[in-house]
Amino acid sequence: MNAQRKMLIKIWSGVAAVFLLGCITGAAVNGLYLSGADHDTTTLAPHDANEYFQTLKREVNLTPQQQESMSAILDEMRTEYKSVCAEVRPRYYNVRESARLKMRKLLTPEQQKRFDAIVTKDDCSCPETPK
Repeated sequence: MNAQRKMLIKIWSGVAAVFLLGCITGAAVNGLYLSGADHDTTTLAPHDANEYFQTLKREVNLTPQQQESMSAILDEMRTEYKSVCAEVRPRYYNVRESARLKMRKLLTPEQQKRFDAIVTKDDCSCPETPK
């Protein structure tokens, strides 16, 4: 019975360690993603529509006809992005909130206050569904 109990404690300790490492890894990857630490500033990013278009216009040397067509395509793309984001947003929120609740359980009340202030500042800023 004693050996069985020790084995059970080892198993649960391993499960808890894997879970904790998963939480830490998830938080770290999310932090890197949101901070843009891995963002290459020379790469064009369509989230800043005007800057993106101006860069294309300047670097590719678009003709007025190409500018007009390119602008229409980019407008269509942004509308589609908004739709996709609106579809995925609830799933993203559920996963994020579930992880946050698990992480909060590990913290003291004072740490929870600081944690909440940090994570809510970086919440998803997906655009709303197009009307």
